[in-house]
Amino acid sequence: MRSHCDAFNYWGKGTQVIVTDEVPKAPKVFMMSPCESSPGSLIVGCLATDFLPTESVRFKWMDQRGNALTDFIEHPTVGTKDKKMKVSYITIDETKWNQSAITCEARHQLENVRETFATVKPQTPTPSLVLVATQKSTSVMCVIEDFYPKKIDVQWKVNNINSISQLKLERKLNDTGHYTAYSFYEVSNTMGDVNAQYTCEVTHRGQLFKTTANFKAKFALTLKPPIQREIFLNDKVVLEAVVSGDVKETVESASVSCSVSGTVLTVKPGEVRSSNDISQSIKKYNVTVDTKKWFDEEMVTCTARDTNNKDIKQTISFNKGDGKTPDVTIYKPDNMDKSTQRVSHVCEVTSTKLGNIYIMWTVDNGPYIEGLTSAPIHQKDSTTVLSILTMTKQEYEHLKTTITCAVIHANMSNRRSPLQVSTSKSEPPEPENGFAMDCNKDVLEEDEFRSLWSTATSFIFLFLFSLTYSAVLSFCKVKQR
Repeated sequence: MRSHCDAFNYWGKGTQVIVTDEVPKAPKVFMMSPCESSPGSLIVGCLATDFLPTESVRFKWMDQRGNALTDFIEHPTVGTKDKKMKVSYITIDETKWNQSAITCEARHQLENVRETFATVKPQTPTPSLVLVATQKSTSVMCVIEDFYPKKIDVQWKVNNINSISQLKLERKLNDTGHYTAYSFYEVSNTMGDVNAQYTCEVTHRGQLFKTTANFKAKFALTLKPPIQREIFLNDKVVLEAVVSGDVKETVESASVSCSVSGTVLTVKPGEVRSSNDISQSIKKYNVTVDTKKWFDEEMVTCTARDTNNKDIKQTISFNKGDGKTPDVTIYKPDNMDKSTQRVSHVCEVTSTKLGNIYIMWTVDNGPYIEGLTSAPIHQKDSTTVLSILTMTKQEYEHLKTTITCAVIHANMSNRRSPLQVSTSKSEPPEPENGFAMDCNKDVLEEDEFRSLWSTATSFIFLFLFSLTYSAVLSFCKVKQR
């Protein structure tokens, strides 16, 4: 009978005898994607899984001729009882990887399972150009995809002139064994660079590959209607000229000038800020226009000039409409129950051809406040604009006197005294002069546009961005006499 020493001598040095009740199971073998360990060297991995017993797998590496490769590392088995896993990897010179196939063999008592790593064949690069804009800088990126071997040279040209303003070339190895590289060219702060023609030239294995692109910068001027508060409080017409673009420095450096009937207007610039899209910068300019000229429909022209001396022009003017004073009506809530949380008043301004109007509100003769105002609603025989003022039920219950809808329109006899229609919580007295308040509960039965549901439906359609009408179950109609 042999002793344990005899058994050791029988199996040979380094051979292990595993005593276990696990049923032997041959492994499955997978090759792992190569990765770069150091310049010129690759790590190639081999994975064995789904085998039993636990320490029953040993690895062997071989070159294309079957010669053993001994410089590899083998890790212990890991995993659960039902899922075993073991990894081995070898470091190999990149040139050898390209010249010969490498075989990983997982040796097991039932079967030796082999997996051969396919040789990566030389492949030419595909370059592309992409504009990259952030809040702090703008660069052109050359993406060089799927090439092998690794060595490439990159040269940038701007308007066909060689340039050396290149940031560091970055490479990475992908799952197929090919490389992808990134080269960045930083654009200077002038508009000229953004509008220039960029060329990325890639030299690979003695061949030249190149791509060219021209990135036209986005640069725009928009004129916005007057700021209502300035008209009501200061009797001043202040327009907004908005310059926008994808290069912050260009937006910052742009100049804006405006005129009306040959008269140069005062233009006051604001601060540059980023829009929700970080690739866009915005700068606003306040443009003060003579009130009489504005309401007389004289044309305002603004010009934005970029750093390439390219001009963008926009015009804007007031529209008087049909020349008639518009009708103004307030719809106020009539009945409220305990569940009412918010109270809304609707101001309706109507004319055959309304033109431009400005609407604000006052509460208890306090300062002007803005409601939410709709775009014009065009009917067959009229045009209507709606404005809504919403307050909490508590605010409404603490009102002392009235809620007023004030309207400024070019066809009013005195624009310094806005046309006003007021309403209160209680039945109003007969007016001494000016405007009256008329609470007509039969208004819901009128077959006209000012009926409650027509008004409410149109208004809700235009204010889908969250207006609450739970309290507005019926309205009293208050209009001028």
